[in-house]
Amino acid sequence: MEEGRSDSVYSSGEEDLFAKQSLMRLRNAARWREQAQYISFEPALLVFCFAMSISEVVLANHIILQTCLVEGFDRGDCQLLNTDSNSSQRAMIETQVQPLAANVTMVIVIIKSVVPVLSALLLGAWSDRYGRKPAMLIASAGVLCSFVLLTLLAFLSMQVTLTPWYYTAAYLPFSVLGGMTVITAAAFSYLSDVTNEQTRTMRMGFMEASMMAGALLGFLASSYIVEWLNVAATFLIASVLILLAIVYIARFTEDSIILSNSNSAVEKLRDLLSCERLRELSGTFFMRRSGYVREILWSIVLLTGLTELAGGSGGVFYMFTRRKFGWDLKQFSYFQFTDVLIIIFGNVIGIPILKQILHCSDTTVAIVSIASYIVDSLIMGFASSGWMLYLAISVTVLKGTDGAALMTICSTILPAGDMAKFFTMALSLTAVVPLVSAPLFTFVYNATIESLPEVFNFVAASVYGAALLLML
Repeated sequence: MEEGRSDSVYSSGEEDLFAKQSLMRLRNAARWREQAQYISFEPALLVFCFAMSISEVVLANHIILQTCLVEGFDRGDCQLLNTDSNSSQRAMIETQVQPLAANVTMVIVIIKSVVPVLSALLLGAWSDRYGRKPAMLIASAGVLCSFVLLTLLAFLSMQVTLTPWYYTAAYLPFSVLGGMTVITAAAFSYLSDVTNEQTRTMRMGFMEASMMAGALLGFLASSYIVEWLNVAATFLIASVLILLAIVYIARFTEDSIILSNSNSAVEKLRDLLSCERLRELSGTFFMRRSGYVREILWSIVLLTGLTELAGGSGGVFYMFTRRKFGWDLKQFSYFQFTDVLIIIFGNVIGIPILKQILHCSDTTVAIVSIASYIVDSLIMGFASSGWMLYLAISVTVLKGTDGAALMTICSTILPAGDMAKFFTMALSLTAVVPLVSAPLFTFVYNATIESLPEVFNFVAASVYGAALLLML
């Protein structure tokens, strides 16, 4: 190369401009890294989870009522399902309606959890190049579209009788664009970018607490909202809240990724579908590492998958409480509120006690958590009265602490550059679990609904037992 000649395709003026833009991005990143020590995507995640929780139980109840009408029952008879009556008429209607309603709910769970896997895999690796914020906004747009469709269907059902299967189609935008899998993975990847080893666990715990708090408030508010308004208004409120969360992400958060190129939108979308992104993700899990890092990573994914499998019993738990104890929506919401509150207490208070006072390892914390899940499922299986369900969640305050413990283990054995890919891959793999758990627990519940509807709790306990053996 001749002296004084440059291989750059840009002029010196353009290079100076790019240098200034890069310096500005660095300064902005430093500023947002400093602010991110305290808060980032937590408010948006809280609102997302609040919107989800006020609608999920309401939708489950609405599907049961719509199924009742489709099955040919009179609207007055179907209203018995919204009371706490233990009459033989209600029991007969529940027995005929719940199997079809459970199948609809099962399909919704599968669409929400399994279909987003490919999108999550692609968007996760794509966000390493183009930023966490764009990936989160893309997935959020799909969530908003689905809730708008749910709102329209709910308003339409007030005029005509609709088959509940239409509600499964409403979740397609949610799933195709990644859903909560992408939103959650992007948020945790962002924390991996802006925190260090000393603050990462605390920030992840705070983010998990924010999501649980949103779910907690949603469960508490759902029955009151639908009682004061109606199902359609509940979905409308959820849609508006999701829109506000999107506005917050777009206007009040900054990305942790400094863009190194100015590709057009078409080039970025083309890169989203590139097989290179999948190769990068697979390398995180399959590449050989020193020690037993690869084996530990797969063990953690398998362990998480087993706990997700056992947690799939939640899809029929509401129907179980209606059938066994005659609970209505408000009673179930109170129970869910208490359950989530105790889980938050276990994460916020229990983990510091185990780690700082008792000096337990992260592995021990995970073992205690899974053992608590086993006890919880067994007590619920043997419960003969509603108060025993509250006893189960009261004595298992440390369940749910395994998530933070396992993430901490991963953060200590993986390089920082692989954390984002790990979160995306792990969340995507565990998201496939409902493909098995939803049909499994629906089948068990439908097969035992007339004689022993509580059997699914013992199935959950046995799966948690397998996870405990893996930890030991």
